Amino acid sequence: MKNKAVIGIDIGGTGTKLAIVDENGQILERSSYYTQSRKGAEPFIVGLTEAVNELRNRVAASNEIIGIGIGTPACNEMEGTITGAANMPFPETETVPVRQLVEERCGLPTRLANDANVAALGEGQFGGARGMKNYALITLGTGVGSGVIVDGKIVIGQHGLASEFGHTFVVRDGRSCGCGQKGCIETYASATGIKRTVFELMSTYTQDSPLRNFSYHHLSARDITQAAHTGDFLAQEAFRLTGEILGYKIADLMVLFDPKAVFLAGGLALAGSLILDPTRESLEKHTMPMFKGKCEIRLSELGSEDAALLGAASLIYRS
Repeated sequence: MKNKAVIGIDIGGTGTKLAIVDENGQILERSSYYTQSRKGAEPFIVGLTEAVNELRNRVAASNEIIGIGIGTPACNEMEGTITGAANMPFPETETVPVRQLVEERCGLPTRLANDANVAALGEGQFGGARGMKNYALITLGTGVGSGVIVDGKIVIGQHGLASEFGHTFVVRDGRSCGCGQKGCIETYASATGIKRTVFELMSTYTQDSPLRNFSYHHLSARDITQAAHTGDFLAQEAFRLTGEILGYKIADLMVLFDPKAVFLAGGLALAGSLILDPTRESLEKHTMPMFKGKCEIRLSELGSEDAALLGAASLIYRS
């Protein structure tokens, strides 16, 4: 008798990753390819389905694939489409019915979800949120994404566009955001945002710092984290300010959704206590009394390398 497994897919602007994931969250096989290698919607779908079938054939003797879960930016979860994705190999104005086409060509049930929602579902299926019915996950990467689970179900909204936490306002007329607005939390609490904070601090303080040797485009969140661990004032202050803003906005999430826990994932979350401690302190300071002590701030237990793949697989396991 064959074991059941799922194909999880993480579609990114640069690379597309695939993995066969069993019911315990173990990755049995994996593959990847350059997303831009197939220009246009039809070649994109052909490349995706070819990769699925190639991976599927590797385990055909021992595993039955029961479905395909796909995490991707700029998708409509209700319609199963991708549209308006700036980094996909087809025009932003084109709507591609990915779920329908993959199901037809691979003959497997397929689910499509926003990449941050996928990460949140994966945390509940395989990570620290197992057993929780109310929680949220915030991804702190190049931007800020989020997935909110209420009563065991992902919040997707009327048009499949809910939980855009990164584009909630935190500073009136603040930093310009890629979405066209100003003051979004994404411009402050992301890996890109903390870089902007560091350069603002450089212009305000005179302390020596190894970070002054970097140009903006060469500085990374990892560099800032390493400097903070060595006691660098500018780096530590940047994390303090970032956590202050993040905790302030998580307090809003608490009032709206009453989560048991909020998980932090993504590159900036790898800083651990540097981001956790000021975020927790800020949350406690800005939380109204009836919510104090009722929400944990925790790091994702899925890590960063395979979280998207495990989350994508969980779309099928949780359906």
